[in-house]
Amino acid sequence: MSVGSELVGRTVLVVEDSPETQDLIATYLEHQGLRVLRAANGAELTARIAQDRPDLVLLDINLPDCDGLALAERLRLGETVPLIFVTGRDSPTDRIAGLSHGGDYVTKPVDLLELLIRIRNLLRRSGASAAPPASAEGASAPDAPLTFRGWRLDLVRRALFRPDGSYLALTTGEFNILAALAAMRPNPVSREYLLDVISNRDPRSISEHTVDTLITRLRRKMRLDDGAPSPIVTVRGVGYALESDES
Repeated sequence: MSVGSELVGRTVLVVEDSPETQDLIATYLEHQGLRVLRAANGAELTARIAQDRPDLVLLDINLPDCDGLALAERLRLGETVPLIFVTGRDSPTDRIAGLSHGGDYVTKPVDLLELLIRIRNLLRRSGASAAPPASAEGASAPDAPLTFRGWRLDLVRRALFRPDGSYLALTTGEFNILAALAAMRPNPVSREYLLDVISNRDPRSISEHTVDTLITRLRRKMRLDDGAPSPIVTVRGVGYALESDES
């Protein structure tokens, strides 16, 4: 399944006040060849819109300096530029409000492949043309697997392959945690964010112990026969990370 090479070089503005969520989304989209701009609040969004004219905006509703819905209406986002609300607010009322403002709607925790496909579809419908990328070097094909230490994580097939090419079965929770770590590598990801990744709805329904248990299971499964340890490392006081290929 391909999401379309026409994404390469197009500009997406990610408006998100959580640094970890912003990094997770932006890093993933950059791996797909998109040019990504970042903003942490409404003021930065307003400046970015005026200066950089992005092809599409990903907008959190709960911003520290304003309400994303009101801001979208004031700036006429959705009319002047394709818009996707990315938010933890998932009630029918919130969804209807987002759609009425001309935006698509994705709830957190974000399924990155679903988000990428929604971006592709909106850009196709809007007829936005891609700006020539400054450099295509290092850009991944839109459905290219994430690779680290010889491992290959296929987000489309939701499958993990060992360095020797053999398939390693993972549970849904294990896969979601590993996908979050792979998208952020080599930067660390906090337990709090990983809770969001695996909780679907309410992170209060599980505990940080659940994250630690899944990490322990992943490390055990990813220990190779030659004695090589799992690439998942603990970052004290922060959470977990995947070792970079240069480590």
